[in-house]
Amino acid sequence: MSQINSGHGQRGAMFGLDARIALAIFSLLAVVAGVAMVTNLSDSRAKGLAAELAETGKAIEAFHADVQDDIFMVLIEPTEARAFQALYDNTVVDENRNYRGKWNGPYVRAAGNVHPEFGEQSIQKRLADHTQNCDASEGLCFLWLVYSRVKPDIVKEVNKLLDSPSEATPATQGRVQWSQEDDATQILYYRVAKALAVQ
Repeated sequence: MSQINSGHGQRGAMFGLDARIALAIFSLLAVVAGVAMVTNLSDSRAKGLAAELAETGKAIEAFHADVQDDIFMVLIEPTEARAFQALYDNTVVDENRNYRGKWNGPYVRAAGNVHPEFGEQSIQKRLADHTQNCDASEGLCFLWLVYSRVKPDIVKEVNKLLDSPSEATPATQGRVQWSQEDDATQILYYRVAKALAVQ
């Protein structure tokens, strides 16, 4: 009788061990699949943002082609937020010199300055290094499309997609640059084109 019980105990112990091994394997596979899914999601969001940056850059150039002047020069109230707003709302565009009549938008699909994923959107004027303000004596001035809250992994992936991987200081070189917003997000700058006026 004891031999029979002993046999059942060994089979039960073996089953228990097999179940624990299987559970450990499934747990490991779940972690790997989860990491892969998060990575794929991050890559997808970065590709989407890179395409959006390029598209909005073209929209700003189309705006300039239509109104024939610098975006900041045609605004009733020239601010960075209003500059982005002018791409979808012509009420911020001055009627002088027929600027509003030349406006042929909306140039972007946005209906506000707050992006559903990446914070406030604005257009800023900076030098080739986004940390330097425009000054006629300092060199070429550029228009920068700015997103205020982008996760660092997405910023780095967008930089890989749109800039050279050999940049020595990517945060302040190339078309994609960034500054730290807080521990979790960064301010993304995308250089669109030369400004048509310094101010």
